[in-house]
Amino acid sequence: MLENQNINTNQKNASNSKKKRLYLLVGVLVTASIAFRLILNYNFEQTSILFVGLPALMTLLIIKYSKTPKTTFGIVFKVLTLFLLMSSILLGEGIVCILFAAPIFYGVAALIVFFYEFLKKKKKSKLNSIIILPIILISAQPFGIVSEPKTQTVETFVVVNKNTSIEAFNNSPNFMNSLPSFFKLGFPSPIGIKGTGTSIGDIREIQFKSNTKGIGTLILEVVKRNNSSIVFKPIMDDTHMNHWLTWKKMKVEVFNTNANQTKVKWTSQYQCDLGPAWYFEPLEEIAVEIMNKHLINSYFNEK
Repeated sequence: MLENQNINTNQKNASNSKKKRLYLLVGVLVTASIAFRLILNYNFEQTSILFVGLPALMTLLIIKYSKTPKTTFGIVFKVLTLFLLMSSILLGEGIVCILFAAPIFYGVAALIVFFYEFLKKKKKSKLNSIIILPIILISAQPFGIVSEPKTQTVETFVVVNKNTSIEAFNNSPNFMNSLPSFFKLGFPSPIGIKGTGTSIGDIREIQFKSNTKGIGTLILEVVKRNNSSIVFKPIMDDTHMNHWLTWKKMKVEVFNTNANQTKVKWTSQYQCDLGPAWYFEPLEEIAVEIMNKHLINSYFNEK
């Protein structure tokens, strides 16, 4: 009889424990959703307040209220995973945003939990908040929130197996032809271009479609031109890309090496508008490098 009572008690305790974990999960997700809305209202959605502050908040809430410290890593990652998956539906973010944000979300959370568990074993739990706070601040690069991002420059060289010139910009290429797989992850896709010409003042309007944000237009103006180079300056950008970076200028140079080959150099200058910069600048550099190569092939290497 006593044995049956013990079994019932254990089952009840296990059920209560599962309910508490579920309440914790829901509470943290609701808090994260509210925090995200506040971040949007104050226009901090591109800063480290979102990409470092939000996962840090969620992790600290779980550490504070979780009653199962042995599984803190598991609970934290489970809640973060659910939040990231829900963000594609509730927050209207594309898969590319989730893929880019996930490593830093998990990384910040893992770092905080690691130090929490380490200090706990050392019997220094009272110092947790004092020691963990600098970790968050260092990761977040707080001064980057208000400072002007530095201009990034990406230079791309491609050898085209034919004799061509800067006049190739008089054509309207099909950007969707052989679009790199990297951009099929959910980046805004070019769907059309209006305008041609290589004279100073000539305008190009390039439309991009985002599956979550709709259609936007990037307008470029020719500001410099000679026989071997051309410079475009953005005069308007309401595409979804302007949430990630600000274009400064694009310069294209053509070098005829022989009768059958042409070397093309495409230089893109921009500012990375996402923070922390140490994380997002390398990712954007990779994306811009792929974009430069695709544009060269679209204009100069079309069959």
